[in-house]
Amino acid sequence: MKQEKFIYAAGYYPLMHSKSDWHRDLKDMKEAGIKLIRTAELFNSWDRIEPERGKFNFEFLDEFFDLCQENGIRILLGTGTATPPYWLHKEHEDVNIVNNHGKQYPNNVSYTWACIDNEEYLKEVERYIKVLVNRYKNHPALAYYQLHNEISFPFMPLSEGDIDIYCYCKYTQAKFQKWLKSKYKTLDNLNHAYLWGATNTVHTTWEEIEPPKTKPTSWSSVTRWLDWRLFAMEDYVNFIKWQNDLIKTMDKEHPTSTNIFFMKSQDPLGVLTALDQFKMAEAVDYIGYDLYPGSGDKLEKKPEYSSMFLDMARSTSKCLGKNFWLLETESGPINGWVLGPNRNVKGYDLIRNVVEAVAHDSKLTLYQGWRQWDFQPLHWGGIVDLDGNRTERYDAAKKIGKILNDNSKDIFNAHNADSKVAILISKENAIVLNGIEQDDFLLDAMRGAYKVFWEKGYAVDFITPELVDNGYINKYKVVYMPFMAVIDKKLSMGLEKYVEKGGTLIGTARCGMLGKYGWYNHEIPCFDLQKVFGIKVEEVTANTNPNITFNRKNYSGYWHKETIKVNSKNVETLAMFNDDKPAVTMNHYGKGLAVYFGTHCDCAYLKNKSYLLWDVLEQVLIEKNIVPKLVLDYSNVRDKEIDGHYLENKDNGFVFITNYVSKKHQDFFINGKKSISVKLRSERQYKTAKDLINGNEYALQYCNGTLNWNMIIKKDEVSLLKLYG
Repeated sequence: MKQEKFIYAAGYYPLMHSKSDWHRDLKDMKEAGIKLIRTAELFNSWDRIEPERGKFNFEFLDEFFDLCQENGIRILLGTGTATPPYWLHKEHEDVNIVNNHGKQYPNNVSYTWACIDNEEYLKEVERYIKVLVNRYKNHPALAYYQLHNEISFPFMPLSEGDIDIYCYCKYTQAKFQKWLKSKYKTLDNLNHAYLWGATNTVHTTWEEIEPPKTKPTSWSSVTRWLDWRLFAMEDYVNFIKWQNDLIKTMDKEHPTSTNIFFMKSQDPLGVLTALDQFKMAEAVDYIGYDLYPGSGDKLEKKPEYSSMFLDMARSTSKCLGKNFWLLETESGPINGWVLGPNRNVKGYDLIRNVVEAVAHDSKLTLYQGWRQWDFQPLHWGGIVDLDGNRTERYDAAKKIGKILNDNSKDIFNAHNADSKVAILISKENAIVLNGIEQDDFLLDAMRGAYKVFWEKGYAVDFITPELVDNGYINKYKVVYMPFMAVIDKKLSMGLEKYVEKGGTLIGTARCGMLGKYGWYNHEIPCFDLQKVFGIKVEEVTANTNPNITFNRKNYSGYWHKETIKVNSKNVETLAMFNDDKPAVTMNHYGKGLAVYFGTHCDCAYLKNKSYLLWDVLEQVLIEKNIVPKLVLDYSNVRDKEIDGHYLENKDNGFVFITNYVSKKHQDFFINGKKSISVKLRSERQYKTAKDLINGNEYALQYCNGTLNWNMIIKKDEVSLLKLYG
C-alpha cells in the first residue's frame, strides 16, 4: 500500500474499553476524520494475545479489524515485540536485559524488557510475527505494520540517579565480542585501541573481553565506551531491520514503520538508550517520531523544542528520499500523575502540535491515545474523556481533521523547500562527550546554534559524517559544527572538499580536539581543517566568559577562550578578544568560506543572550546571499513567538503560522491579536492566500521575487494558508 495522501490517525486499544463502547468510539473517530488507528504495538499486544504459549486470543482483534473496515478506518498493526508474554521469562529466566550493576530489568515495569540478543526471544519473536502477519496480511483494514515500540533501552532508572546501562547478559556480551573481532581483526589492533594508562588490560582472547560497566569519567577507557555504545546502536538497528525483512518475506504489500524519539530529557542524544535515528530510518519504510511538547512543559522552557525535534525527524528521512511520520503526539492533559498535569493540553494545543508537524513535512500525525486508560493515572491525554464522552479537544480534533482530510493529497505532495543550512552532528561525538559527562554542553551548543538560525527564519537540517562522506553535504550553503570535539581524518577531508567547492563551514572552540578512538588529535583544528580555517589554536583558557569586540560592539563568549594563531594571508580577523587576539576569523578557501569562533558563541546565545553568533551570521550570510525563504515580521519580539513554515507542490503553496507566547511575556498580544508582515521569497507569483482555518483571504503583492502581505493573527490560533495562482 503506497501512501498517496496525508494520514490523520489515533491510537486505540479495544481491550482497554468495554466492547459496547467500540462502536461509539469508532463512530466518533470517523466523524472527527480519523483515517487510521494504531493498535497492538504496546497495549493489547503479544502479551495479551498469547498469554500461554501457542494459545492465541485473536478474537477481539479480529472483531476490531472488521469494525474498522465497516467504518472505513485502516489499521497500523504493531508487531508487539516490545511486550512479550510473561511465559517467555518463566521458560527462559535469562531473557531479561541486565544492567551494569548485574540486575535484571523487571518484567512488570515497562516495555523492551527482553534482550534482543537472546536466542530464545528471537525464535519466539519470529514465530509470533509469522502467525500475526499471516493472519492479517489479507484483511482489507490492514494498512501498515509498526515494528516494536520506541525501540531503545529503558530510559527510566531502576533506582535514583542516572539511567542504567544495558545489556550485560551473556548473549549480548558474546555478540559484542564478535562485533569487536569484525572491527579490529586482530587482538593486537584491539589492544592498541584499548590502551589506557591507569589499568592497561592486554587481552589474549576475544572471549575474555567484557563491555565497560562505567563511563570514562571513572578513569576508564574512552575507546571501550565508544565501541560499546556504537555496537548497541547498531544492534538495535539490525533488530528492526531483521523484523522488517521477515515481514517482507510474507507481505510485500504493506509498508513498515517504527517509532523513536529525539532530545528525550533522560537521554537527549540517545547514547544510553542506544538510539541512532539516521540508521534507524534506513531500516523501515517510514520512520516515526514521538513528540510531546506539553510533557515537562517544554514549550515554556524551550521555545525552539518542537521545531528542532521535527527538523531532526525530517532530516533522517529526507536524506533517504523518504517521508517521516509523527507516530505519537499528546491528545490531552499530559504527565505528572496526581500532582499533574505538566500541561493542561487544550484543543488549540492539539491543533498547533499537529500543524507544526505538517509544516515540517510530516505525512502522518497520530494522537496517543484517543481515550486514556483507567490503569494508568499518569495523565496521558485523551481526545475524549475517560468515559468516551466528547470534549472541547474533540471539537478541535474534528476541526483540523476536516481541513487536513479535505486537502490530504495537496498536503501529501507538498514539501518544504530545500534547507540552505545544516547542523553537523555525530554519534561518535555524542558518545564520547556523554562518557565524560559533557554531553549537556553539546546539547546546549546544538540548541543555541539551532535557536539562532530558527529565530532568524532559516530552515535547518541535521547531517552526519556519513552524509559528508557521500557528498549529500553539498546541498547546503552553510554547515555549522556545534562543539564538534570528535573529528577524524576522513571527516576532515570531507569537510575540506565541501568548503573547497564553495560551501561555508562554521566551527567553534575545541573543534576536532579528539579523533580516532576518542584520543587526542595533535592540533586544533585537526588535519585538513587547519588549512580550511587557516588558523591554529595554541592554547586555551576554560571556565571563562571572555569579552569580544565585533564591529565596535562588545559581546560575551562562553566557557573557552582559545589563543588563535593565523596561518594564512587569506584569513580575516572579524572579532577580537580584549587582549587584541583573534576571537572570530574568516578564511577564503577554494571557492568557499570557513569561519572559526575561539569560544562557544552558541552557548553564549542560549545562556546569556549574547548576540555574537547572530551578528556574525548576519554579515557572513548576507555576503553569501543566503537568505530565509519565509520571514515573519512583528513587534515586541522576545523569543520566536510566531513561527512560520512553507510547503509547496506543483500547483499550490502552503504557509503555516503558529504561535506560542511565554507566560512571562503576557503583553505580547493586544486584545488577543497581533499584526504581522509576511514575506515569502518565491518564483511563483501567487495572487491570493486563503486561511483554511478561518476562511480569511489575503491579496498578495509580488515584488522583486518576494510575495508580501499583512495579516492579523489571534492568540492560540494557527493559520494554514493555501496560496493560489
